[in-house]
Amino acid sequence: MTQVEAPSNYLRLFKEFLRQSSINGLHPFLYPTPIRYAKALWLTLMAAIVVWTHVVIVNLTLEYLDQPTEIHMAPDLVHVANSPFPAVGVCTANKISQRLLRSYAVKLYHHQEKSKSNDESTLQRVALDVDDMAERLLVLAQFYLNPLDTPQLDEAQLQRLHWLLSSYHNDTGYSVRDILRQLSPDCGELIIRGIVYGSPVNTSQMFVKRPTSSNVCCIFNYRRPSYSQIAHIRAEDNAEMGAQPKVVFESNSILNSVQFVLQDTPEDDQTNTFMTNNAFQEDYATVQSTTLGEILVDHNTIVEIPIQPTFFSSSEGVRTVSPEARRCYFPEEGRKLINQSYYSIDECLLLCRSKSMMDHCGCVSPPMIGSSTDLKYCSLPDLPCLTKWKSIWYGYDEFAYLQEGESQAAQGQCTHCLPTCNGVSFRITSNVAPMRLNYNGTGYRTGLLKGLTNERPLAVIKFFFKLRFAQATKSELVSTWVVLLNRFGGILSLMYGFSIVSYIEIFYYLTGKWFVYICRAFTKRQPPRPVRGNNSLYWDELMPKGLGLRVPN
Repeated sequence: MTQVEAPSNYLRLFKEFLRQSSINGLHPFLYPTPIRYAKALWLTLMAAIVVWTHVVIVNLTLEYLDQPTEIHMAPDLVHVANSPFPAVGVCTANKISQRLLRSYAVKLYHHQEKSKSNDESTLQRVALDVDDMAERLLVLAQFYLNPLDTPQLDEAQLQRLHWLLSSYHNDTGYSVRDILRQLSPDCGELIIRGIVYGSPVNTSQMFVKRPTSSNVCCIFNYRRPSYSQIAHIRAEDNAEMGAQPKVVFESNSILNSVQFVLQDTPEDDQTNTFMTNNAFQEDYATVQSTTLGEILVDHNTIVEIPIQPTFFSSSEGVRTVSPEARRCYFPEEGRKLINQSYYSIDECLLLCRSKSMMDHCGCVSPPMIGSSTDLKYCSLPDLPCLTKWKSIWYGYDEFAYLQEGESQAAQGQCTHCLPTCNGVSFRITSNVAPMRLNYNGTGYRTGLLKGLTNERPLAVIKFFFKLRFAQATKSELVSTWVVLLNRFGGILSLMYGFSIVSYIEIFYYLTGKWFVYICRAFTKRQPPRPVRGNNSLYWDELMPKGLGLRVPN
């Protein structure tokens, strides 16, 4: 009897749970059915619903933990006059002017010959003539971050050129950044005319030359302190930037656009350098990060570049969420992260890349210095290490000294750089049309191109806001744990009338009531105690159960 008693208790407990539970769909298991396998099919359907429902709940929980904020589109539109005009960088494919390079090579060659005659043991010959000196100076272009660069000079030749440059600059240290800027074409030769909202402007005053990691570019509407190593050049750069007029949107102007005429350099002024530039997105550190990309402007074309800003902000409730979860920084958080006066994702990536260079080579490539952080500039003897760093950073792993997985994780070191929570971002597109060539010797007769000829290839770029109004987005913390709980309750109630009380019922039947049944079953298994006396016969077993009388011995 005791062997059958325990399973019957479990069955009775299960039937009682089916009968009294508030979960819908359990009662059909209590009633007989003439259809074969009906209960098995019903059980399969219920199990599938339960599994699918809890999979949805788990996914919702993981999404909430990963991103507890939701972005709501603001119903009103914002006028583009509230948006700052973006900075524009014009970079020529001719990174080093042949004319300026040869002029600088002549000075270095004469200094070499003069120093050679004075002290032959200290300074060895770097170049045989001026042409050889100019060819060797092209190695300076390898400080740009092109991952496909191959060494042009060996370490001994780099060391001799380093000594020559140091001697030419009075042993006070030379700045590769300033030399590359000096050798690049002037902005007045590249951008020859311009109109800003219908008013002609002097392009030489509107553009400033700034080195980037890929080229020395002419930048318009760019406001950033100079980081030249030479004090007077730094002062001149800051004064030049301060004198630039600030571009403000004018809604009542005749031409609501900014137009510039570009002119290519002469063929005899071009040098053989690697033609690439990806610094437009990476190195122009702005107050707010943008999604601007690089646009190639071909000869004899008119390129229209519509700009569409998008305003975004975050409520105070978002501050309670960690930056890793909300995927953005508030201004004070970003400034504290990089220890700078302002924060942008471009600035953070620039500093992260500089730190990686410092870890590998102990210095930073001079053209990409864009922060006031006191870092050591790389010089010519550091160029071999810098070349290896570029291969590591851009994913090459052909070097034996690399640890497994290090090259793949190089750019993953900057995952802490996030966009800002408040600001404006820009989206751009381009529309290209061919320019009508002028075969008249006097040039174009009207418009912005009046008087210009096609002896040197021309191009026109036109920037304007695509629409007068822009969409605003606001990030609000709406997915709190209460909202998540409401979603759980709605899903469970919709599928099978489930609730928190149902979980409590299951817990109760699996713990409390099940424990009571087990205890009762255990006590019934104990044999009755024998009655002590002269006889060993149990009279209780012989008496009818209905009488309930005990017979004395």
